Amino acid sequence: MLPRGEWRPLGLASGLSLAIVSFIDFYTAKSLSLVAFVEPGLVAVVQVLEMGLSVLCAIGVVLTLIIWPFLHREAHRRLTLVVLSIQTVGLLLDVLALLMTTLFGKHANPFYLLFEAAMVHVATVQLFTVWYATLDHHRQATRELGGAEHRQRLTWPQHSARYPGYENWVPGFIDYYSFAFTVSSCLAPAEAMPLAAPVKLLVMTQVTLALIILLVLAARAIGLIV
Repeated sequence: MLPRGEWRPLGLASGLSLAIVSFIDFYTAKSLSLVAFVEPGLVAVVQVLEMGLSVLCAIGVVLTLIIWPFLHREAHRRLTLVVLSIQTVGLLLDVLALLMTTLFGKHANPFYLLFEAAMVHVATVQLFTVWYATLDHHRQATRELGGAEHRQRLTWPQHSARYPGYENWVPGFIDYYSFAFTVSSCLAPAEAMPLAAPVKLLVMTQVTLALIILLVLAARAIGLIV
């Protein structure tokens, strides 16, 4: 078990990131009807689903933020995984709803569509940052502290090259954020390399969402503006 000081900052940063994702998810669900004039019944169904998930996510995020200084590290990590799973479903609904309005909307509002695409892009980076940190950080920290050996989920250049001053280096929140940002921007991992199957599946999912957001939604909005 790791000392509390080793996981408190990362847990707080992850909770705040999940709060940002929840806010974006809630906003997207409320403003979906502003993006395009599609079938009202379809908009209502998607809004109900997204609002229900947003409420569940908000409750989970509040719990993770309130109890993160007190709950056992592994229990807090499992709670975070539950919240992440729910928020991932919500994000997929957001992208699906925007994609439907782009493809089938009769009078798409390009400015709202571009703004929504940017918001969902931010939410994607924040969400997958927490995914990577939650799956990998405890293994990295345990290995550096001399605990039981665990297979790494990600391999970092600081570990392979052993640069001076990085002998006991453990990735922090900014490192995972940088990794998630490059995956969404470059459509491929550029800094660390995924080793485990769960992380590889997450990277493929993130790249797929980034392709839809950047090459379909944002490009469609810019095309309508121009």
